[in-house]
Amino acid sequence: MLAEISDVKDNEIELKIREEDISILYIIQHELLKEKSVDFAGVILKHPLIKDYIMRVTTKRKDPMEVIHDASTSATEYSKDFSSMVKSALKK
Repeated sequence: MLAEISDVKDNEIELKIREEDISILYIIQHELLKEKSVDFAGVILKHPLIKDYIMRVTTKRKDPMEVIHDASTSATEYSKDFSSMVKSALKK
């Protein structure tokens, strides 16, 4: 994944993300929207043939980069739990 910050304001950040599957970004977006301090979290596919996305996050009070980090960590934990559930189900 290649990510760069394209725009930063007090409670808003916009990231350009390349070479990643959009499903990963949707999982992170889902985790962001669970957070009460997040006003908006969205992912946009810039072109259907190129894996080039924009993610924007707006918060009420918290640092948006910190909120993205926390959501990414939560998404990673969820993915690990899901993976272990699938592995245990396949062993049966």
